[in-house]
Amino acid sequence: MDTRTGAGSLLAQPPVPALPIALIVWAALGIALNIGAARFAYGVMLPSLRRDLSLDYFTAGALNAVHLLGYLIGTLVAPSLARRTTMARFSMLSYAVVAAGALLCAIAPQEPLVGALVFGLGRLTTGLGAGGGIMAVMVIAFAAVAAERRALVSAMVWSGMGIATILSGAAAPLLLADGWGWRIAFAATVVLALSIAIFFPPRGTPGDAAQPEGAAHSTFNVRQLLAAKWLFLLAAYFMFAFGYIAWSTFAGARLAAASAPMIVIQMTWIVFGAATMMGAALTVPLSRSAALRHHALSVSFILAAAGALVTALDAGAAALIGALLVGLGAGATPTIVSAHARDRCRAEDYARAFSYAAAALGVGQLLGPLVAGRFADLFGTVAVPLLAAGVYSVGAVLAICDGRQAGRAAT
Repeated sequence: MDTRTGAGSLLAQPPVPALPIALIVWAALGIALNIGAARFAYGVMLPSLRRDLSLDYFTAGALNAVHLLGYLIGTLVAPSLARRTTMARFSMLSYAVVAAGALLCAIAPQEPLVGALVFGLGRLTTGLGAGGGIMAVMVIAFAAVAAERRALVSAMVWSGMGIATILSGAAAPLLLADGWGWRIAFAATVVLALSIAIFFPPRGTPGDAAQPEGAAHSTFNVRQLLAAKWLFLLAAYFMFAFGYIAWSTFAGARLAAASAPMIVIQMTWIVFGAATMMGAALTVPLSRSAALRHHALSVSFILAAAGALVTALDAGAAALIGALLVGLGAGATPTIVSAHARDRCRAEDYARAFSYAAAALGVGQLLGPLVAGRFADLFGTVAVPLLAAGVYSVGAVLAICDGRQAGRAAT
């Protein structure tokens, strides 16, 4: 049977032990685009965006929240839409939508109201595409590997956001240039999104067809999320989303308000990006230890909470140390949650399970910039890392509860 034709085509190939490197690189590029470039780079360019589009902090946060609203909608409708075609074709459509949204952002006029409206429409559109794109790359990548390799593959895929953040930090002088720097960044996003859509996923690799066999008959539903094995995990993921997006959206504004030199701004984002890669990589040995696996998520929250607190200080060294700790948590948490979600459901249920997990992430990401922007307007940018630290602390408690119930279930 041709696995590329027909709406009901199934994944014919079983998982294979070898790592499909080309497929993993493609998935990592998707994460780099949809998270690294779309979210973390936004925090780098926020000061210049505020000047060019005449934004207050709340509006600047709202424009990021609009993107994340699109992401939330995209993740919720993605499983239903994907069942109508192959997963590879669905990913192609998703990244075409991302490209269209990035183009709108790049051409937004430099007028206070009209510019913000066009830019907001572009952010909403990129979010819609990203919601489907992230689900597609994770489903395709995990379908192509054996269960014992999923933690490694998850870490490799999620490292894409760190690479994009490092590049954003290196390009900070360009992104902060008045009038045109951020436009070039969105134009580059258009090119990358179209490249991912046209040239990938790599043909002939396991996992590039449709849903895993039986996915069309998945019985996974929202009621199952009330079970202990999902409730604490998704609640913690919500807190992570709120904390990391609040911190990352206004980290650049915090540095600008503290009159940090350009080298500190660049190094903060470079350290943050490198730390996300380190955090994702460290989850691999943790996942192989039955004694440590259930504590990995809570440790990632504790590190991020400590980093957010440190960031509230004005010293340049504090910004770097804070970025390191927050980055470790930001890289580890999605990697851990993606692997946990896959291990807690059947193969045919994973698209829906991942969609629900991404929805929890999406709601947190939607609220984070709005609340943090309001805090910044009322109390100054120093309030944002303090807010993030508090949210991360609540997430740590939820992660501890999840680890305990997972440990009991394993026993």
